[in-house]
Amino acid sequence: MERFPAVATTAVPATQYEFSTCDFHSFPDTNISLLPSIQLIDCSVENDLSPEEVGFEFTHKDGELFGKQSGDLIETVHLETNEYGVNYYLNYAPRMGVQDSLGRWCCWNANTEVPSNKEMLPDELNAVHIESDGGMVYRASWNVSRTPRGLAIILCGLGGMQHSSTVLGRALLQDNWAVAYLYTVLHVPEYSMKVKLHSDNPVESAVDIFETKYCQVIAATRAVTSRMEKQLPSLQNAPQALIGISAGALNTPAVYYEMQDEFDAVVLIAGGANLFDIVQDGAFTNWKFTNEDETRFSRDELSEMSELYLQTPSRDPYFLAPALPHDNTLIVHAKWDEVVPSENGDVLWERAGKPERWVYPSGHLGLFMMLGSHAPSIVHWINSKTNPEE
Repeated sequence: MERFPAVATTAVPATQYEFSTCDFHSFPDTNISLLPSIQLIDCSVENDLSPEEVGFEFTHKDGELFGKQSGDLIETVHLETNEYGVNYYLNYAPRMGVQDSLGRWCCWNANTEVPSNKEMLPDELNAVHIESDGGMVYRASWNVSRTPRGLAIILCGLGGMQHSSTVLGRALLQDNWAVAYLYTVLHVPEYSMKVKLHSDNPVESAVDIFETKYCQVIAATRAVTSRMEKQLPSLQNAPQALIGISAGALNTPAVYYEMQDEFDAVVLIAGGANLFDIVQDGAFTNWKFTNEDETRFSRDELSEMSELYLQTPSRDPYFLAPALPHDNTLIVHAKWDEVVPSENGDVLWERAGKPERWVYPSGHLGLFMMLGSHAPSIVHWINSKTNPEE
């Protein structure tokens, strides 16, 4: 890994944008235990691009509750509602001094009818069935016998809890950080799928698609941060680090832009800028944009659309990277990345004002295969920015 210090250069001016608000339904503050009889929590999202079906199943034995798939003992299962949406979560019994938690955050657009309080609770079969406009699975871990030094939010990439997130989170946990992992894209999208754009304004249509995800990740991060601060009150006055990995890194500048007063350090691993090009050129996506008649746009049309996209302010990293904290941002980059193309990674670095960057001589997967050996160094960098007196 070759390390390049931050460049003392004139950064791209950070512009204050007035985006359309991320309008989701808010709910009254409640927190209800679903013990002792809960059998199933089933959450689904109907979406043409990324439909999801998530189920937490439970088994009962000798008066105790276990995860059906993991077999692990569960201490608590809760339904929490608040201004950020609806949150189903469970805490496993601590093992070897570590408490693990699993949750599902759900949201509804402001113009959507929401379920009643009764519909959010278990039915006569002790099962919960929820359909929402958006949602996100998350995990969290913390050491039970020590006050955490801070909260690290990891925005995971395609597929959720992959090796890269696991090894980095483990290194943070060993250094006594509380860690929350948000599965920004639970299921890998269909490769080379056709994505319809409105014929009258295809660029605005593309922006709307991306904005939907940005808004959900922002809201989910707020919800999970709030939940962790209630679980561990000392976190309210502790440092916080925001880490994005691959697809998670594409959302990180948008999250930081909305929550910058809360985060002390930012790490972007295998990220990029200009999502319009990334989803078309990326080796795992290769999207094919079409008009409403499913006719693919020509190369010339796409080139014109790409230019217009970069002239249309949005929550894309291209526009929001300049707002990242230059001295407290680390970019970890794969030199020959084809999943999030390395050219787009270069654009991210430049738009962020050329902060400190570590470059690994490999592609996307090579970087992640070796991330375990570099995780302690990343944690050390985070500590140097959040606890500089150590």
